Amino acid sequence: MIYSQFQHNPMQNRFSGTRGWLAFVIGLAFMTLALVALPFLLLFGAITFIALSLFGRVFLKRQLARFQKQQANQQYQYGEEFQEAVMKESPNSAPRQGRTFEHNPNEPI
Repeated sequence: MIYSQFQHNPMQNRFSGTRGWLAFVIGLAFMTLALVALPFLLLFGAITFIALSLFGRVFLKRQLARFQKQQANQQYQYGEEFQEAVMKESPNSAPRQGRTFEHNPNEPI
């Protein structure tokens, strides 16, 4: 009586007949589709990655050029404003010349 449960295979009732064949065919189709589609998915991913990398590089290069142009324009404007301010303060005076002092390494600080 104890060993009666081992007399037949419990899986035989579960996956027998039409349901068993249907499960087998669905599993086989899924594995085949995965193995066939996986290389194409990887290829699509690689092409997308390369395209985005190139687009990003071009886009960032344009943005950097635009930023540098704006910085140059601002520096040019600030330079003009500074020159105008200097000329308003002393229009007749000659530009000042700076003096150069040589460093004596033996001299204490």
